[in-house]
Amino acid sequence: MKTLRWLIDLHPEFPASEIVAGYLRQHKKIEPIVIDRDDVMLGRWPDTEDWIVGYGTMFAMTRLLRHPPLSTAIFDDYSSLRCSKYYSYIYPFLGRAFLFAPFGALPNLPLQRMFGDNIFVRSDTNYKLFPAEVLKTQELSHWVKTFSHHQNELAVVSEVVSFEAEYRCFCRNGIFFCGSSYPDEPYSEVPQEIRSVAESVAQALDVTGMNMLTVDIGIHAGEPKLVEIGGVNSWGIYGSNVADFIAAMEEEAVDRWEDLI
Repeated sequence: MKTLRWLIDLHPEFPASEIVAGYLRQHKKIEPIVIDRDDVMLGRWPDTEDWIVGYGTMFAMTRLLRHPPLSTAIFDDYSSLRCSKYYSYIYPFLGRAFLFAPFGALPNLPLQRMFGDNIFVRSDTNYKLFPAEVLKTQELSHWVKTFSHHQNELAVVSEVVSFEAEYRCFCRNGIFFCGSSYPDEPYSEVPQEIRSVAESVAQALDVTGMNMLTVDIGIHAGEPKLVEIGGVNSWGIYGSNVADFIAAMEEEAVDRWEDLI
């Protein structure tokens, strides 16, 4: 087995990368390969024969995915993380009505009749092309004009659900390996009931080939509901156990690099 190295994109908008880098230095006595936004923009990737596991902003990781010598470092299948790709597998866990439509078409739909005065709108992708927001239906026309350059993108519209608490659960091969409440501190551990729901969601997605996932679960009226699915290379760890996160990422990296031998 070759040496396994972390390639970490340090960026102020993604503080989790600094947490992981700091843990590697302090506790594992390992110096990660660090890249910055200039490196990413100019395609200055490390010339190494070591096995790599990547962690950082989605901007950096999607570009690393396009660099074949190191693309194995990325576990996330960003195209499969579109809501329109995975909702059909996990809709029983959502617990709310939703629809997909072109963003620019939203003002022309009878959304008030379908969902009421308030709706939740988000991008189909994880790229946050426009803000995910709760809107009044009468405000929708003006709001869509504000982001009209995304009018042909697919949007997700759903009824509004308020969450009393939210938890990020990291799962590998359908099994929870770390997680915490999010987004606000103080962070708390993920209750066993939430872990079980997250594992059920991850296992339902096993047929898609996505075996490394974040499963975000919210509590609404005392019941757990799926918030969304995400990847692991570009998702924040909040109060998760850093050692458990690193261990699972490294195990997955070794498995994937060994498959290339």
